[in-house]
Amino acid sequence: MNDWFDDEAVCVTYVRDLPAEEALLRMGATIVAEAEGEEGEIAAFEVGGGVVLVEPNGFAGTLDEVMARLSKDTVAATVFFNVNLDQQFVYAENGVIVTAFEPDQPDSRAGSDPDRLLRHMRDLDMETDGDLVKAAELAQGVTGLELPGDDADPTLIGVLAEY
Repeated sequence: MNDWFDDEAVCVTYVRDLPAEEALLRMGATIVAEAEGEEGEIAAFEVGGGVVLVEPNGFAGTLDEVMARLSKDTVAATVFFNVNLDQQFVYAENGVIVTAFEPDQPDSRAGSDPDRLLRHMRDLDMETDGDLVKAAELAQGVTGLELPGDDADPTLIGVLAEY
């Protein structure tokens, strides 16, 4: 598991078949040369088959309108947590939130087809007992994307003006 999940708060979004620039633009971010520690910062890592977006202390990847734009003509999955112990998993296909739940309460799901990922969740033994590591494994499994290494440099960096 990546060290990002050891931070106090992070939102990691996996988007299949999109390059970094397109993903950042769909989020509404402005592409910048650097933004270390800036509010609204998003690091975009191109990986085989798509892009992984990392928002330190952010949550844009949990917003329905953002996931709708990111998943247009593809799929996207987000794993989020913060210092208040809030957690969220969101899976969207072609602009529609299919499944959403809190990783520590995976048996309480919402979305257009809340049980769509149930087989994958059972494979991870998280149907009724989940956690962030399992949620990240689920996101990777359903998108086919993997987290870049801890020492990877982002392909691009973007900044959101507001959420």
